[in-house]
Amino acid sequence: MGTRLSTDLSDPRLMRLLKAEASERDTTVKEVLCRALEAYFAERLETKALGKLAESAFEEWDDPRDSDYDRL
Repeated sequence: MGTRLSTDLSDPRLMRLLKAEASERDTTVKEVLCRALEAYFAERLETKALGKLAESAFEEWDDPRDSDYDRL
């Protein structure tokens, strides 16, 4: 069972692009949107995960004695 989503894109250009992409790929506008959303959120999750990894890499530099430099 799917979940229905209804929205007004407010930009006819976006609708034309969606329809053109669907036609070019011989698929539906819904499928184009689903793939675009999946790619968007996959990238966001990857970016968040990389940010979390970077935090641990910089922990060794987190020294309270550097607070004067931190304020600069």
